[in-house]
Amino acid sequence: MTSSCIIYKIKLKYIEIKEKPKIKNQNNLYITESEKAKIYSEKCYLSPDNSNIRIIHLIITRFLIEFWNTNYFAKLIYKYEYIQNGIRVMKKYLIPSLENQSCKSFIWILDIGNKANITFVELLANFKLSFESKIIYHKYLKKYVRKITKDFDVLITTRIDYDDRIYYDAVNDVRKAININKPMLIYGYHRGVLYYEIDNKYYEFYNTFNNEGAMSVFQSLITVLNKVNDSYIINDLISHTTSRKYLLKSYKSFGIKSLNYEPAIFDSGEAKFVWVRQKYSGIYNYSNEIKKYLKAYNFNLSNFYGK
Repeated sequence: MTSSCIIYKIKLKYIEIKEKPKIKNQNNLYITESEKAKIYSEKCYLSPDNSNIRIIHLIITRFLIEFWNTNYFAKLIYKYEYIQNGIRVMKKYLIPSLENQSCKSFIWILDIGNKANITFVELLANFKLSFESKIIYHKYLKKYVRKITKDFDVLITTRIDYDDRIYYDAVNDVRKAININKPMLIYGYHRGVLYYEIDNKYYEFYNTFNNEGAMSVFQSLITVLNKVNDSYIINDLISHTTSRKYLLKSYKSFGIKSLNYEPAIFDSGEAKFVWVRQKYSGIYNYSNEIKKYLKAYNFNLSNFYGK
């Protein structure tokens, strides 16, 4: 398993930058790529019933995409300060939680807005990761997914924003939800906490949106590829809060004849994610309004990371 970043240009011409991060074991010796792949695979859940299926898991993070239809937001996201802060937040919260996953059998995709300067983002970010990653323009995302998934049986696509942090066994939890008899299902979390950088405190943030969207924190679409008519991804299910309803409404259009399936599986135990409210004066001025309705929460981050 190697770590690589692909920077897509016009007409899918690209430059490939390969990085091989150095990972040390307990004896302070460098682990080879083959050894690293073995370590990751041993930690990844696969039930006896699924022992012969080929799984590909894509974790998708949107960045610099104009998904809010406002002129203010469109102007804001291309400012240097906004990009710099976004990468800071990514490196401080999102990436460490992916690095800490008990199973690293996934590809992380940074989904970049079509108007962004992807080369600038790559140089500014300078990610050094122990898992495979790619940076792709949004307009090429679906084409890339169709190409890379053609030799697999099950496709998992997971949506996590750059200001989210997920607990250590999230990837394995999604793998446990795979059922080859259910063509499509959603797996996600609706119990987490909200962290405010400005006062360094955690707040309860449970049961939002009547558990319909689970705030989309590590929300995943699990698809059995030979039972649907395309390589659908979690992004096809519209917004954070409507994914479950949209899947129910559009199930037949995805080429699935049987309705014998589970539309959503949401965790109801302890907090599984942290949604970070950044100390940034641009777009998150409404954060204090949200906090009025929340209770302070005594959150143990070390337990969250399984250490």
